Amino acid sequence: MRDTSVNKKTALALACASLLSGCAVLSSEAAVVGCQVADTVTTLRAVELGGREANPMVEWLLKQFGPGGFMAAKAAATALFLSVYPDVPSGLVILLNGVTCAVAAHNARIVIRLEEQRGQSE
Repeated sequence: MRDTSVNKKTALALACASLLSGCAVLSSEAAVVGCQVADTVTTLRAVELGGREANPMVEWLLKQFGPGGFMAAKAAATALFLSVYPDVPSGLVILLNGVTCAVAAHNARIVIRLEEQRGQSE
């Protein structure tokens, strides 16, 4: 059985650090990339473990093009957003990054639960 307590502690530490860092960090280009990467990685891991993708567009991308196609689409969307980033109000960037990181955190909770279930069945 895999010990997921480290994963839980790491997730909690990252969440606390994000909250303490404040909105200035969430409005940065690095946060755009970081939140997108976190969402991508946690989505792919959850699906790999048998989770269901709730976003119909992402579900379609995964079915049609697989994980590589999904990653390419996320990279392209992120690059497109970064190309207009200077013109996007910081409040909107903060909102979008906050939502994306919240989705990634939700995905991470699902991954932990699925890994625990997998460990119990082995």
